[in-house]
Amino acid sequence: MAEAKLVADLDKKLMEEGVIDPRYMDDYKKVHSMLNTHVRKTGKILSEETFDRGDQKLRKWLMVLFRQGAPQEKLSSYLRCGLAHLCFDFIESSYHAISADDLVARAIQSFKMRNFHKTYFRIAPTEVKSTSAKKKKDSRKTAKKKVKKTAPRRKSAGKKTVKKKAAKKKTVQKKIVKKKTAKKRKVPGKPRGKRKGKSRKPKRGIFARLFG
Repeated sequence: MAEAKLVADLDKKLMEEGVIDPRYMDDYKKVHSMLNTHVRKTGKILSEETFDRGDQKLRKWLMVLFRQGAPQEKLSSYLRCGLAHLCFDFIESSYHAISADDLVARAIQSFKMRNFHKTYFRIAPTEVKSTSAKKKKDSRKTAKKKVKKTAPRRKSAGKKTVKKKAAKKKTVQKKIVKKKTAKKRKVPGKPRGKRKGKSRKPKRGIFARLFG
């Protein structure tokens, strides 16, 4: 397991040679802490088999960061930093006694012999398609949520307009009914008045006409 001070010296040498980007200097601690937890599980002695396992563990972790939105340029520096850490652990487990300066120098030499200084974080085309498909799904879900929020407002507006139309119809019907009832009352009143005005004269007999 690499010590923090020695690993910091290793990172400085890699940044001076332009292998890793100095802009992410504070973030390299995350890479070292992740690999230290992996080395604790595998054991102090790092063989070629455990080295490959650490490499696979590192790349899986970087894929998680890529899905979270980390750029490839940043992840390439993370990858080189992590591979240099594994080389450091491999050299440390190979020697019983070695000075700190020799350990850092031999770790960088092993790192370059494996051509790790030319490695880049690359993504398979299938992974790119899956990540783009997930982004599309997320955008569709957010769009559907926005539509659901705006939909109830439109329904309430429609209800208000229906109520207004119904109220107008009711008022029109009431006016028509009043006009019909007024006409019915005036028509039967006229013949009754005419009947009251007529008076019947009493019929006179023959003697009344002669002597009256």
